[in-house]
Amino acid sequence: MTSLLDIVKWLQQIAPRELTVAGLESRVEIGPQTQTEQANTTVNKMLIATYPSARVITKATQDKANLLVTYRPLFPFAIDRLSGLDLVRVRLLTKNYISSYVIGSGWLCAKDGLNDALIQTLGMKRTGDFMAEGDFGELVAVGRACTPPGVKNHSGFVNYIAGKLNLDNVLFTGNLDDEVGDVLVIAGSSVDMPEIINAKNQDLETLVTGELSPEIRLLANEEGVNTLELGAFASEEPGMKRLKDVISLELPELKVDFAESNNPTKALRSYKDDMA
Repeated sequence: MTSLLDIVKWLQQIAPRELTVAGLESRVEIGPQTQTEQANTTVNKMLIATYPSARVITKATQDKANLLVTYRPLFPFAIDRLSGLDLVRVRLLTKNYISSYVIGSGWLCAKDGLNDALIQTLGMKRTGDFMAEGDFGELVAVGRACTPPGVKNHSGFVNYIAGKLNLDNVLFTGNLDDEVGDVLVIAGSSVDMPEIINAKNQDLETLVTGELSPEIRLLANEEGVNTLELGAFASEEPGMKRLKDVISLELPELKVDFAESNNPTKALRSYKDDMA
């Protein structure tokens, strides 16, 4: 019999809270909060997902899971009331006695976590760690420096990335004809101004990430850093799939399943000129 407390302690070992960046801290978001309550809560089945969407939570209820583990939280910020879809999702979880745990950015920075899983999926070779200050004042490996695959310019690199991840489109900012040098990989959407400046200072002039804010995208362009944005969830999915495999091996007594978090957005171009 495996308790929620046992699982939480194990998850905090593989994704330590000391590695937290961008405020994305690990925690039991919905469910027992004290160690005594967690020790008395039995988990037989887990569902792993990048984001606890309505579809994912519905799947957890249908599969009779006891624990939902996600990378992104239900509530990134503190709230004082529940309404709308948030209320529906919380009711589904609590009514079906499903706890939810956010593994947080500790899994981004950890060895064999989100970044390393993405690099492996892309077939690139890691050459070093890209350090940044974490939320607890320590330097953490928020990204990985990598050698690119056998492509010469960013046009070929974009096509290579899209093919590896089966993406319909990649959002690119920069010069497609620039030669690809060393690449910085940071999964998710945690890149901010210091990462762009430090990447430029370290001659890492190509960034592969999940999403950038418009301001950071503009800064990267002005600093001469080419950026490839894979879109919502795409850069995080390989790492969460790896988490599912790791849990299955380490805790074989549990039934562990994975739910994909697909990005429904498509990039469309105007076809008015084609009709002229």
